[in-house]
Amino acid sequence: MMLSTSSWAATVEPGQGNLSVNQGQGFQPINSRIDANVGDSVMVAPGGAATVVYDDGCKVDVQPGAVTTIAPVSPCASGSYAQSNDWVAPTIMGVATLTALGIAGYAASQSPSGNGAPASP
Repeated sequence: MMLSTSSWAATVEPGQGNLSVNQGQGFQPINSRIDANVGDSVMVAPGGAATVVYDDGCKVDVQPGAVTTIAPVSPCASGSYAQSNDWVAPTIMGVATLTALGIAGYAASQSPSGNGAPASP
């Protein structure tokens, strides 16, 4: 016999405007609070608002026009900034920096040393 706990990971609370949730059968409009599972997607129309509340109390605002996916671990528990957009610029800069370093490293590894001799160790 298998024991199970509740299968939902978060609650989606509508705020204003049009809210849709995809629980595996495409986006469906919702008008009231629902329980959502890991992997479900939430989307609000421009000008709309909704909040995802994880079982640990972590609240994440759903940004209008964007799709938010229910994570297996709440963003608060994983150390991110759930209610803040302060993570956006550092994340973009970090990805851009790592990409640039990777491209530069690859280019350097592909270019000849200039004198035909192998590079010293």
